[in-house]
Amino acid sequence: MTKPVLFASDLDQTLIYSHRSITPSLEAETFLAVEQLDNQDISFMSPSALKLLKELSRQILFIPVTTRTKLQYSRVNFQGYGLYPRYAVTSNGGTIIKEGREDNVWKKRVLTGWGYCAEARDLLSKFREISHPSWVLKDSDKLADDLFYYCVVDRTKIPLPELEDFALWAGKMHWNLSIQGRKLYLIPHHVSKKSAIQYLQEKEGLSTLVAAGDSLLDLELLQRADVAFAPSHGELYLQYQTGVFTAKGIDPKGIQFTRTSGIGASEEILQNVLRILAL
Repeated sequence: MTKPVLFASDLDQTLIYSHRSITPSLEAETFLAVEQLDNQDISFMSPSALKLLKELSRQILFIPVTTRTKLQYSRVNFQGYGLYPRYAVTSNGGTIIKEGREDNVWKKRVLTGWGYCAEARDLLSKFREISHPSWVLKDSDKLADDLFYYCVVDRTKIPLPELEDFALWAGKMHWNLSIQGRKLYLIPHHVSKKSAIQYLQEKEGLSTLVAAGDSLLDLELLQRADVAFAPSHGELYLQYQTGVFTAKGIDPKGIQFTRTSGIGASEEILQNVLRILAL
């Protein structure tokens, strides 16, 4: 590494993409599988994006930062293409993995944070007062790595007034509620991508943070970054396009949205990061 820069990037729908992102106008065989599940290829990158990521990783510290659990992240096969990230942030910032092992200092900090928020069982008990099979998919709820909760929902059937009241109550209990696509997340305040990356930035003594992400769970990280990129799809772009950011008093000007949407956005993001490094 030649520059004091950390590049923190979300994975799904930012760097890596599922089958549904490969439209009929694109040839699936031109993409490389970076994840398998049950012997099926399920996540992909273009050869150009992988080449760009390898070049970037030779120059600066690249850290994947994902809401995936530890197990889900372990399926991502960067190693098969000669990429060996020294760190990975999983579980929405709740876990930091360094060279295959959990960072125990960070683990202790996260454990300490539980003293400042309601217990998960109390939060879920309150949530189940309003959740209903009509809008929460049966058996879809999970407590991920004992750090946060999520379930699959039908957004068209959510009882919005009740959910807004619950979200206000959860906020007072130091939990955040976020809806991303078909998933509803309940995440304690002290578990965040931003705080995990800030810890690693300070630990490594890197003065400049470049970040990329597509979801609302990436927003705090992108706002903290010196330079931030987001693909022109996903929840962040939707809220930017529909004026929700403005209504909430969020200034999106610091986030550079790609010209490309879909799987091609990863190449554009990586090209932009390399241009910054060349300056």
